[in-house]
Amino acid sequence: MTINTSENNGLKITFETNIVRVTLARPKQLNALNDSMRRTFSQLLNELMERPDIRLLVITGEGNSFCSGADLKTTSYPKVEGDWSTRRNRTATWQHLLEQLDRIPQVTIASMQGHVIGGGALLATACDFRIIAKDVKFRIPELSLGIPNVWNGTPLLAREVGLPVTRDWVMTAREVQADELYLRAWAQRLVDLDLLKDSTQALIEELLNIPAGPLALTRSMTSAIGKSKSGMNLGWADADLQQWAFTEEEHQAEVRNYTQNRKRGTQEG
Repeated sequence: MTINTSENNGLKITFETNIVRVTLARPKQLNALNDSMRRTFSQLLNELMERPDIRLLVITGEGNSFCSGADLKTTSYPKVEGDWSTRRNRTATWQHLLEQLDRIPQVTIASMQGHVIGGGALLATACDFRIIAKDVKFRIPELSLGIPNVWNGTPLLAREVGLPVTRDWVMTAREVQADELYLRAWAQRLVDLDLLKDSTQALIEELLNIPAGPLALTRSMTSAIGKSKSGMNLGWADADLQQWAFTEEEHQAEVRNYTQNRKRGTQEG
């Protein structure tokens, strides 16, 4: 097996014979997402469009959590300047990445433990397979931060778990436990934490045992069905909603409260 590993901008990328593994590698920040990570990930996805020899993309998080969402300190969104067209295009960068993830020919797997929050939850939702440890805590906190759930995230969730469940998770911004994620079929596999790595490898081997052609065709088919059934074409205005929401004082105040509460919870824990 040929293994080529690189580490860049908070991501570890490992190419094996027919698999690429992406590890979110900012464990001290619970693998919070920033723009450098997005740029590196986007470049990889562009490369994978031309790599049919790679059959699977596996996404994991280093440390105790998969991903805590957007980095509220360094922010996953750099300052956006320019005319309206430029600003809305640059505001939609993470949405564009999820769209890239949906277009690549590879089957995608998210293997998760600990916190799966906000943008990290949407990144996982965009994958074909989700395998979770029993300690996973999932949350879409955007409304509690004074902004709508963007990145085309609401249609994306509705595609995977249906509209009633999506309303519950998005509108209440509540924490969802692993057993509910499995019950609602957001996760296809639920395992003990100490079995996560082995169970993920078992899923990888199951998929690699399927002939490459039919697997790639079915991946494309399910992607097309998802686009036609879930309203995924309705996210065209998300960049404008997001840019507008970021200018509101209510959002700024809620971000400060969220950051303080999270810091307080960490100290108490």
